Amino acid sequence: MTNKLILGTVQLGLAYGINNQLGKPTLDKAFQILHTAYDNGIRTLDTAEAYGDSQEVIGAFQKKYPHKKFNIITKLSVNLSLKKDELRNHILSNCETLHTDKLLGYMFHNHQGFKKNLDLYDEVLKIRNEGIIEKAGISLYTNDEIEDIIDNYSDFDFIQIPFNLFDNQSKRKDVLEKAKAKNIEIHTRSVFLQGLFFKKIEDIKGKLETLRPYMETLTGIKEKHNLNTQTLTLQYVLQKKYIDAVLIGVESEDQLLGNLSICNGTIDIPHDLIDQISVKEEELLNPSNWN
Repeated sequence: MTNKLILGTVQLGLAYGINNQLGKPTLDKAFQILHTAYDNGIRTLDTAEAYGDSQEVIGAFQKKYPHKKFNIITKLSVNLSLKKDELRNHILSNCETLHTDKLLGYMFHNHQGFKKNLDLYDEVLKIRNEGIIEKAGISLYTNDEIEDIIDNYSDFDFIQIPFNLFDNQSKRKDVLEKAKAKNIEIHTRSVFLQGLFFKKIEDIKGKLETLRPYMETLTGIKEKHNLNTQTLTLQYVLQKKYIDAVLIGVESEDQLLGNLSICNGTIDIPHDLIDQISVKEEELLNPSNWN
C-alpha cells in the first residue's frame, strides 16, 4: 500500500509534533529521508509555505538529484494576502523554489483562509486549467467544513482532512462518502495525531488527560490483537477503501523505514472495535487546541 502514501515534510522545515524527540533534521539527514522515500516507491511530497524552510530543502534536493523528481503538493500561507492577478506568479515562484515545472496540487491551507479569499477560488481553477497545477485542494478540519466544500465548491479535486484511530470512521465515513460521490479525492493527515498515540498514558497531562480512557481502550485492543501502535495506526487508515492518500510525517530515516515495512503487507486490523471509539471531547482531536 506504499502507493497510497504521501510524505509530509513539515518536519524537514520545523521541529514539529508533541512527541518529537529529534527536532528538525540536518540537511544531510533530510536528504537521506527523501532518498529513502523515493527509493521505496513514495512519489508525492506534501509541504507548505508556512513549513519553515521545507520548500527550500525539497528544492535543493530536486536540483541536486534531478533523476529523483517528486510530485509536490503545497499550500498557500494563511498569512498571505494576494490579489487574483498575483496568484499565478506566486505559484510559479513556489515552483521555482521547489525546483519543479508544475505542481501536483495547490491547496488553501484551511477553510477560514479560503473563505477570506474566495476570489482566489476561480483563479486557482483557471491556473489548474493552464496546467501549472494538476489538482486544486483544500485542507479542512470539521465535517461542517467538508459539507460546505461538497455543496458549494465541488470543483476542488481533493480535500485533506484528519483521520486516525480517534478521528475515525464513526465521525467521518458518511461525509467522506458524500465527497467521493462528487469525485473529490480524500487525502488524510494526522494518522499518528502528532505522535499522541505513541505517548505513555501516564505522560498524557493537562488538557489531554481527558483522552486517557480512550488511550486505555486502544491499549486493550493492541494487547488483545497483538498489534503495536505503529501498525495499528497506519494500517487502520490505509485499509479504508474510501481514502485515496495517506499523509505521514517522520523525523528520521529509521521512522520512515519502519512505516514502509508496515505498508508492505496487509495485517488483520479490528476495524469494528476502532470504529466504536467515539471521542466526546472533539475539540481535542485538533492539536491546535492542545495549548
